[in-house]
Amino acid sequence: MNMRVLASVTLSLSLVASSLFAAGLDDIKNKGVLSVSLYKDFPPYSYVADGKQTGIDVDIANALAAKLGVSSQIRLVGADENVEDDLRNNVWKGHYLGGGVTDLMLHMPVDNAFAEKVDKVKFIAPYQLEQVAFAFDTNKVGKQPTLANFMSDSIGVEIDTLSDVYLLEAMQGQISKNIRHFENLSKATTALKAGEIAGVMGPRGELEGLLAEHPDTIQIQSLVTPGLARSNWAMGIAVKADNEELVKAINESMAALVKDGTVKKIFEQYKVTYTPPAIAPEVTAKN
Repeated sequence: MNMRVLASVTLSLSLVASSLFAAGLDDIKNKGVLSVSLYKDFPPYSYVADGKQTGIDVDIANALAAKLGVSSQIRLVGADENVEDDLRNNVWKGHYLGGGVTDLMLHMPVDNAFAEKVDKVKFIAPYQLEQVAFAFDTNKVGKQPTLANFMSDSIGVEIDTLSDVYLLEAMQGQISKNIRHFENLSKATTALKAGEIAGVMGPRGELEGLLAEHPDTIQIQSLVTPGLARSNWAMGIAVKADNEELVKAINESMAALVKDGTVKKIFEQYKVTYTPPAIAPEVTAKN
């Protein structure tokens, strides 16, 4: 290995090592920056439009940073194989290819069982209750469809999601032949608007954001889903487990943003129904 390559590798490794640790609250305030990981290409939560980062989670991240008296530095990241990988790559360890970690990651499930499984982070500051919903074309399935409609009409899902797994087994598997798989819900809702499928199943927030502009014949509502063990879940923030002062500060900041209506207004700006979580953010975090 020549010296130029060796020097380059050594520098890269030192930069990676120095960025593997999320900053404590004092460090964040001293440098004046709160770093946040958000999923990329994830409308209406975090995406790029006209060259600018935008979305519900982008605005919430900016509001949290403002509460702390600092600016935000948002890193849009791709999803890995699962959420555990995303947390390892972006919150507590860093990707093996480098890039370091950020102080926070938004749009994380706040769930006791999952939290026990992933003990390197704390899941805090729930700010939204997400729920399964259906978008459908009333010209194809009527204004009051049931799940049984999709035994004969096509329905789209994002591949390898809760909705996908559920529909494959629903109604004794009789819907499976009518499932259309898509890379993401953006493509699924585009197909719905084009009349290529009769419905789409997915998280309500995503469906509402993607279908903010839609034909009058498309509606979004919940349907009875027999056998679906869980149809809603709280979304919050992941912070490295030992960053206790930051955990406390983020919990208190989010509590204030929910209480004063800031979070609700952000959702409404993107034409997404805001449903507060069953468990509100804590004013003081529990250790």
